[in-house]
Amino acid sequence: MQGLVNLVNDLALAMAWLLPMACYIAAWIAFLTGTWGLWQQRQPQNPFVGRPWVPWIGIVLSGVFATFDRILTKSTTSAGLDTQVSLGASVTGYTDAATGSVISGTGPEDAILSIVSDFALFFEMFGAWAAFMAVVAWNASATGKTNRSKLSCLIQFVFGVILLNPVKEATWILSHWTTSG
Repeated sequence: MQGLVNLVNDLALAMAWLLPMACYIAAWIAFLTGTWGLWQQRQPQNPFVGRPWVPWIGIVLSGVFATFDRILTKSTTSAGLDTQVSLGASVTGYTDAATGSVISGTGPEDAILSIVSDFALFFEMFGAWAAFMAVVAWNASATGKTNRSKLSCLIQFVFGVILLNPVKEATWILSHWTTSG
């Protein structure tokens, strides 16, 4: 079990180092696409005839991608999770939540919470990447590059935000599960 936890946390650390780079690359691409689109609005071969909002979406999304950590922090605050998200900060590795055993405690609830806390960094990074990909998919949907609905992008973003604090969510689920049964 310890090897699996270490592997998953190493994958999460790699995702944590790649997400800021992906955000800044997406910000530059969105900004360049938006400014090119605004310049093309004045040209006779305008590719955005009938869709004048497309360049403005690129300009706005460049700001969203550049400040993605603050957007996620505000989203978690709105969801009541109070999680501070920072991209590019130093990320620490795995620390064992239980002394001695990965699965410890007095019952299955403690074991589930211990496992969730051991894999918390992976859940957090998976949630951040899911939210990032939801914004990318929304851009593709808004510009007409895909037929994916904007509601599905919103649902993906919400579930990505929920994954940013897995221990609190697991505690809430377990408390409601045990009181209802």
